[in-house]
Amino acid sequence: MAMLEVKDLHKSFENTVVLDGVSLSVEKGDVVAILGPSGGGKTTFLRCINFLERADSGTFTFDGVTHDLAHIKNREISQIRKKTGFVFQNYNLFRNKTALQNVTEGLIVAHKVEKKKAEDIGMRMLEKVGMADKASNYPSQLSGGQQQRVAIARALSADPEIIYFDEPTSALDPELIGEVLSVMRNLAEEGMTMIVVTHEMDFAKNVSSRSIFMEHGHIVEEGESAAFFANPKMERTREFLRMEANRGI
Repeated sequence: MAMLEVKDLHKSFENTVVLDGVSLSVEKGDVVAILGPSGGGKTTFLRCINFLERADSGTFTFDGVTHDLAHIKNREISQIRKKTGFVFQNYNLFRNKTALQNVTEGLIVAHKVEKKKAEDIGMRMLEKVGMADKASNYPSQLSGGQQQRVAIARALSADPEIIYFDEPTSALDPELIGEVLSVMRNLAEEGMTMIVVTHEMDFAKNVSSRSIFMEHGHIVEEGESAAFFANPKMERTREFLRMEANRGI
């Protein structure tokens, strides 16, 4: 049984269809890269399965329990979120809290973890992403790459079953991208289940287990990453990968 399964997800904003029947199945330990041009629905898909947006229809099965995406109750959302992590494009750190406080806040408030234990967990997670020495720094004292690594530590702190990454490197200067991708590569090697919306083709090709090409609210093609990049079946996928390869030259 899949850890997570989405079936026939639809989402529109006013009269614009953003997601048109998207389905996805994720096994434990999968690293799924979602690729595609801007405006194709990738971020909206992630936001719908983390309930930051309410889908118009579709079902969401997580840990064997199926939910109606359009009518899921807040209590059910809260239970699912305790088992998932989300890393945003723009870090979403509290500016008035230190790196450690950013990591522990959710543990203390949402998970009711005692402060000392939360701080122990927080330091372990900062250590994991190479940020233990910056625990007392505020976001304004950190580079973009460092802030994003704190955000990853925060996502890891609740010991999630799966982490969603929404273009985690797109707000970073080129020289800072590698430090974030290195952390994500280590997580993949440790078996963390991840869904990653990304423009980083090398990460998708070399780290993810499966890749998906999404455009106009549809999944155009998906497959094991090695085959997806070596021999894409759809002409539109081939065209997209050619464009991305030329952009990287």
